Amino acid sequence: MERWLPPVELSRQEQALMKRLTRVRALFGFLRLHRHELFDETFQEQLEGMYRTTGAGEAPHPPALMCMVTLLQGYVGASDAEAVELCVVDLRWQMVLGCLGAVTPPFSQGALQAFRERMVAHEMDRMLLERTVALVRSGAMTEGERRAVSKALRVAIDSRSLAGAGRVEDTINLLGHAARSIVRVVSKITERPPEEICRKAGIPLLLAPSIKAGLDLDWSDSKQKAAAIQILERQVSSLQQWVDRHMDDVVEQPLRIYLDAVTQVRDQDLETVEDGTVRIRQGVAPDRRVSIEDAEMRHGRKSRSKRFDGYKEHIARDLDLPIIVACAVTLANRPEEEGASPIAKDIQRQRLRIVELHIDRAYVNSPVVDDVLRAKGRVFSKPWGQRARSPDLFSKRDFKIDLRTKTITCPAGQVEVFEPGDTVEFDPEECGACPLRAKCTQAASGRGRTVSIAEDEALQRKFRKLQQTGPGRAVLRQRTAVEHALAHIAARKGHSARYIGARRNLFDLRRAAAIQNLEAAQRLIQEAA
Repeated sequence: MERWLPPVELSRQEQALMKRLTRVRALFGFLRLHRHELFDETFQEQLEGMYRTTGAGEAPHPPALMCMVTLLQGYVGASDAEAVELCVVDLRWQMVLGCLGAVTPPFSQGALQAFRERMVAHEMDRMLLERTVALVRSGAMTEGERRAVSKALRVAIDSRSLAGAGRVEDTINLLGHAARSIVRVVSKITERPPEEICRKAGIPLLLAPSIKAGLDLDWSDSKQKAAAIQILERQVSSLQQWVDRHMDDVVEQPLRIYLDAVTQVRDQDLETVEDGTVRIRQGVAPDRRVSIEDAEMRHGRKSRSKRFDGYKEHIARDLDLPIIVACAVTLANRPEEEGASPIAKDIQRQRLRIVELHIDRAYVNSPVVDDVLRAKGRVFSKPWGQRARSPDLFSKRDFKIDLRTKTITCPAGQVEVFEPGDTVEFDPEECGACPLRAKCTQAASGRGRTVSIAEDEALQRKFRKLQQTGPGRAVLRQRTAVEHALAHIAARKGHSARYIGARRNLFDLRRAAAIQNLEAAQRLIQEAA
């Protein structure tokens, strides 16, 4: 396999180009100067390990060259087709890739896509990010300086919402979309026109420009709307049965994807009533599929009033060096705490250990918090609020909680025992006769005041004490570094996913993080000069 070995010394033409790369797109110049350090012999061997060594087929393009292309592509936000053209028409790309003066692209669009899929399959996007982390932490990109960096890590974790790339649809359009995709695939396999398949499979609705146009109903009429579901479900079932009868030998990918999608949408959105008819299910399924193109997209919430559809991106930012050390992508409907565990595993792979963890409250229940505390590390977060339901009532802070004896005492002196995670209810009879009842609870007669005790009540108490002092609040403000890093990620990638699926979007996030780390390395060198 050919290895990418571009020259280290600058040519006269490159020297002239470098003079122009000081303000705009300066990372091109940095990558040209340090490409041999980024893609050293060890990393090139790792990239080459993605390929078989049987000797069969065409020789692949040098993996390090293709990896550099993916970095440049993420840096300028180019599509695969545009990246191919830029290698011919943009001198900056040619300089970094070592092909100045080329009149034909050094790779094809298909080769770039295949290389990206290979990186995803072999976790090379994680290795690329870790490579940039190691370079910055070791100081390998400074002028001969090799400063020792401790393996102890002070890190902050945060997340942001990412809108999915798939189209979000209601139940009727989800079923219609999946059915159209089935017909399209069958048409390609059998080489028959889609119209013929629709007629033979008993689904004439697909002959219309859209499902709802084919139904042609008054959608404000609830009875007609209910009838629409019956018609569509019956015709989609007819299509499935036709496929089972006539395509039994070829019901594989990608046809199976859409057949499974129909089953999933039917199970999550429809229910059978007593008379045997179907109707739209009341309520929302816990893990409801919202898109046919992207099966992993989910409904998520930024707040109680703001919803989004897609994923959550999580990053861990070193608080001592301006680098992102690890990333994760979770589905939008999953709690933030689930993003911390894969990040912690990636940090461990780098032989780093977390001694300080700065997090948002949503991560407090993550097992990573317990792991850090068990290892004698420190965790910092804002505490959960203790506000009362009404400003005229006693709040939780007015109750004395003794964690040693596991007792809670109300403002009137009534004592109850508890276990962490309990919701304590004080004696209704004593509460009913208490002169402070009007200031304590609005519960109905015969009910006592309740107070929830968190499972991590002791940790929450530490957080509250920290928030009550100036130095403590200064420590909590250190987490803004990860918020700024997320803002830079959003500015680079936008708020919508570039790819389909959580794993490919994790690749995109890791690539963006690697680019930010390289830009951080560039700034550190400039500051040291």
